[in-house]
Amino acid sequence: MRIIAGQRRGHKIDGPRPSASTKPTSDLVRESLFNILGDLVVDREVVDLFAGTGALGLEALSRGARQATFVERDRENVGLIYRNIATLRYQDRARVRHADAYRWARSFESPDDRPRVIFLDPPYRHYEIHAKSLNRMLAQLVEKVPAGSVLVVESGRTLDERILPDFASWDLRRYGNTQLALRVVSAPAEGLVDGDGTAGLRTVTEVPAGPEPEDDADD
Repeated sequence: MRIIAGQRRGHKIDGPRPSASTKPTSDLVRESLFNILGDLVVDREVVDLFAGTGALGLEALSRGARQATFVERDRENVGLIYRNIATLRYQDRARVRHADAYRWARSFESPDDRPRVIFLDPPYRHYEIHAKSLNRMLAQLVEKVPAGSVLVVESGRTLDERILPDFASWDLRRYGNTQLALRVVSAPAEGLVDGDGTAGLRTVTEVPAGPEPEDDADD
């Protein structure tokens, strides 16, 4: 695995061991995602939920994010994230939380009104067995994050209203087997940013869908 662009472009990071259920976001999807986000990560705090290898948060740091918080429940993955942070020498800009992402979201309170970028890449089986919990989690984050914040959801299956609250407010993109949903959160009194929750997101060509993945995945 490698960092694609920015300050640490080309630097290698460790991936999960071959037998692990964690499947990192592909380079193609990660590059497309950050091309969509553009400058929306620059000088912002990012939160990498279900962090896995930490690749999304680390890519954001390389591209100018001010700070990254990694939330991961699996102890082995937490150790992997710490090693990758050290490899890239981002100890001063990274925090790791050995915690359940759902509980983290319930207790999250923004300390200020600066917009954030929050990545959610749960194991794919969560979309089947925890659909209501994911929907509730996203609804909570929409209510809690400051205006202008961006939520990014990654899935190997089709994202729909079972998962995404206020479904019409999300920008959906597909890259091979992977689907991304992005939403720019507006201030409560203003309605949706630009009317559809996509203000500031760049247009990037999609890749035709392939067969559905069989295993769990998170990044």
